Parts: sequence; C-alpha cells; structure tokens
Amino acid sequence: MRYSTYQSIYEPVRSEVVETNIRNFKKVFAKGNVPTWVLKLIIVSLIILVGCSTVLTVFAGNEKDLLPGGKMAVSQGDTLWSISLDHKPETMDTRVYIEAIKKVNQLQSTSIQVGQVLILPQFTE
Repeated sequence: MRYSTYQSIYEPVRSEVVETNIRNFKKVFAKGNVPTWVLKLIIVSLIILVGCSTVLTVFAGNEKDLLPGGKMAVSQGDTLWSISLDHKPETMDTRVYIEAIKKVNQLQSTSIQVGQVLILPQFTE
C-alpha cells in the first residue's frame, strides 16, 4: 500500500482525541465560563464581518461614478419608480436608479412628497 506525502508526514487524528476536545468544549460553554479572549475574538470577527458586508454592499451594483445631476420638483402622482422610468439611462435597471436617487438625496425610504425637490443622479459613461 502506498502512502502520500501528507499521510507519511502527519499522523492521522485519533477519534478519541477529537471526542475529548468536543467534550471539553461543551463543558466550557455549558458552565458559562467562556474565556474573555474567546468573547473578544467573536466580537472582533462580527465587526469585521459587518464591516466587510457593508463595504461590499456600497460598491455593489452598476453605479459607476455617480454624480448629482439636475433637480426636479415632485408632482401629484409621482413615485420614485415613475421618475426613474423617465430619467434613468436606457441600459440601467430601474431599481438601481431608484437606489441612486435615494443615495443622492439621502432618503431612508421610497416615500416622497408633492413639492419635494429631488436631485436626479447622472452617470458618466
């Protein structure tokens, strides 16, 4: 029987060692005696995860070089969807343009009011 380099260098892990480690892990967390370094590691990991996901969300989509453009006043019956259909680039998805309008105008939701002045984003080609 031939052994690979990996098998010849490293000994296989015995199942009783793994079971002992699992039992020790369960004991520590069952008692509530979690070392502070473990809690710190978990908190730092969560902060990094949230930060990275936020950065990825900010740079996701087809928003290239978003620039503020012209302004328009919201009329009766206008919605962000209808405004986007009228002013977005032909090749852009309407939802992406709505998000760009919200970003440029610092809107938290898609609610707009009659008479509200919106800045329409422009995109460089």
